[in-house]
Amino acid sequence: MKFLVDSMLPPRTVELLSAAGHDAVTPAQLGAQNLPDDELIHLASIEGRVIITENASDFAKATCTVLLVRKSWWPAAALAQKLSSAIDRWVGANPEPGPWAHWLTADMR
Repeated sequence: MKFLVDSMLPPRTVELLSAAGHDAVTPAQLGAQNLPDDELIHLASIEGRVIITENASDFAKATCTVLLVRKSWWPAAALAQKLSSAIDRWVGANPEPGPWAHWLTADMR
C-alpha cells in the first residue's frame, strides 16, 4: 500500500513501513512540506496514497483514504516501531480501504 505519513509523526515510521514492503513517504520527500492540507489531500488522491495523520480535524472530511492515529497511544521511545507495526496490521485487515477517514481501532494497536 502507498502512504503519505504526515510531518507530525516520526520520519522513522516511513523507513519501517518501507522496510515492510510499503511505499511510504513524508510530505518533505515529495517536496510538499509546506503545502496546505487540501493540497496534500489532492496529492495523496492523485498518487493513490493513504494519509496517516494525527490531525483529525483537518483530514476527517478528506476525499481520499486517511488513517487517523494518536501518538499518545504508544510510548514515545517506541512510537515509530509500534505505529508502523499497527499500520501494517491495519493494511492486512483493510486491503482496499474506502476513500474516507478511518480511525486505527484499538485491536490494531
